[in-house]
Amino acid sequence: MNTNHRNFAVFLLCALLTGCMVGPNYKKPVVPVPPAFTGASVTSANSNRQNPIAYADWWKVFNDRRLNDLEAQADAANRDIKIAVAHLDQAAAVTKATRSQLFPTVGAGLFASRTREAQNRPNNGNTAGHAATYNDIQLPLFASYEIDAWGRVRRSIESSRATQEATEADLRFVTLSVEANVAVTYYQMRETDQELAILDSTIDTLKQSVTLTTNLFQHGLGSELEVKQAQTLLDQTISQEQALEIQRAQLEHGLAVLLGRTVEGFSVPRSPNDAVPPQIPIGLPGDLLERRPDIVEADRNVAAATAQIGVAKAAYFPQLSLSALAGYESTNATSLVNWQNTIASLGASAAAPIFTGGRLKAGVEQAQATYRQSLAQYEKAVLVSYQETEDQLSALHFLEEQSQSQGRAVVEAKAAEDIALSRYKGGLVSYLDVVFAEQTVLANERTAAQIAGERMVASVVLIKTLGGGWNGTPTP
Repeated sequence: MNTNHRNFAVFLLCALLTGCMVGPNYKKPVVPVPPAFTGASVTSANSNRQNPIAYADWWKVFNDRRLNDLEAQADAANRDIKIAVAHLDQAAAVTKATRSQLFPTVGAGLFASRTREAQNRPNNGNTAGHAATYNDIQLPLFASYEIDAWGRVRRSIESSRATQEATEADLRFVTLSVEANVAVTYYQMRETDQELAILDSTIDTLKQSVTLTTNLFQHGLGSELEVKQAQTLLDQTISQEQALEIQRAQLEHGLAVLLGRTVEGFSVPRSPNDAVPPQIPIGLPGDLLERRPDIVEADRNVAAATAQIGVAKAAYFPQLSLSALAGYESTNATSLVNWQNTIASLGASAAAPIFTGGRLKAGVEQAQATYRQSLAQYEKAVLVSYQETEDQLSALHFLEEQSQSQGRAVVEAKAAEDIALSRYKGGLVSYLDVVFAEQTVLANERTAAQIAGERMVASVVLIKTLGGGWNGTPTP
């Protein structure tokens, strides 16, 4: 054996004993983490150890039994969640299939044939120059095994497992999105119910105004114009209520689909919004990297892409295989299973690529490009998560201030309405002043209801951006 052959044999033996794995190992991506959320108050930032909410039931922070029931129905029957569960099952099956490559493939067979050979065939000395007809029956047990000298199989398993973990995170993300959509739709419905209650009350008041102006007109103390103005405002308000009824019906239909139910026969009792946004512990920005399932999914995709580089590089090296066969062979079935009729073979092979036209290099380049893409997607997911959290923190902060301002506007508008109506009854102003005051009250009350609804929706979205909980078990 010359020196080159000896060196190759030593290298091959070392590879088999140490389990060489080509390609880079996974390293967790590093992204800049801000020291704190600029939109978070000191109280909320320091309260992450209070009011713990588990990831599985974050909506209970709102203390709404009806919402709890709706969320439970969605988790049990939503079709998007069922689709994500099926995807996870597929990924788990792929991981099992990939892992099976670590073990030998063993099979059994039964082969039987009857053959006639010609008299003038070459090398017919065994039959004294005559034609021959014979049976051949084989009962073999065969096995094959690929030696994972370069880590191709192990890198494939790493990639499959990381993909499965990414799919698990995707299931959590889909579940969280569905749960958040249920809560958002629910609070939009409650905000709509609040506006409908305001419109109902306003319609009752406007009907009294129509009666008042009609009586004054009939007694010669008012004009028909004032009656028409009062009736016009009443009809406009009824039209607004009918438009809101359409909006509520559509929200109810959307909620039914989220719960995995048909629209027919589904209804949610009306309940005007009187909820107050809960205080949500914010924690530190770095916590998002562990909480948010979309970030975890992106991280696992980076790990899968890293392992695929090793799979691509392993194609440059020889493929080492072992094969074995053992069994029986005979021309007679009655004497098949005899020791004298046993057969066996053991073989080894090595196949190395010499020329592939650049295919192997292209495979490595493709794997590396996929890795860079997954890394950029991870970094983007982190940046977007910070943006979304800051957006909702700012929204909650300014919506709270807006709610206070709008509450004062409602009080002032009602006071102005009382003054205008009193002065109209005293004959000091025209009914147009009353119409303007009533319109102002209605607009301000509806705006206040909308702001209250937006605060609840922003709270739900904030919880979603935080990964669906805190002080609970993070996403795997």
